[in-house]
Amino acid sequence: MISRHPEWPPTIAAPTTPCPNCSPDTIVRVSDLENFPAPAAPSGMEPNGWAVVGLAANFWAGASAQVGEGLLLGQPAQVMFTPIGYRWNYGDGTAGSSVTGGASWEDLGLAEFASTATSHVYTTKGTYSVVLTVEYRADYSFGDQGWRPVEGIVTVPSGPFAVVAANESTVLVAEDCNVNPHGPGC
Repeated sequence: MISRHPEWPPTIAAPTTPCPNCSPDTIVRVSDLENFPAPAAPSGMEPNGWAVVGLAANFWAGASAQVGEGLLLGQPAQVMFTPIGYRWNYGDGTAGSSVTGGASWEDLGLAEFASTATSHVYTTKGTYSVVLTVEYRADYSFGDQGWRPVEGIVTVPSGPFAVVAANESTVLVAEDCNVNPHGPGC
């Protein structure tokens, strides 16, 4: 799915005068994309901001291909950013990477706390700052000349979000705590 970046209105037309930079031999590098900010991906995790020490916490990102319009090398152009990789810094000194952004346990048809390609198991209780970095491939087009690759990879970190990892224990009770909330273990 490709969508337009919300900050970029669709107003660019094909060049009306000869464009020396529009040659198929032109090499466009990531550093040339200063007028085209790559989108930060929304990210999340489950269970919603907390984790159980020793069990998998599931992380995902909602990145998708985005097209923006503006000036590239002084000429009207379009740039398309396509996510190709996801790097997670889990905040506990470990990191993980995947080629997909992941999905919720429900969307994957998995039970809660099941391991996924984007999950992580915290081994110590604490509060951790998690940062996702999405890697994008960029392609550009001058007018209707077709898409051409940009040299290099665009990396965009997300804003950090906190995860609280805690120990969990099971308590056996002699009675239903709803019936007797003051019973042992309630």
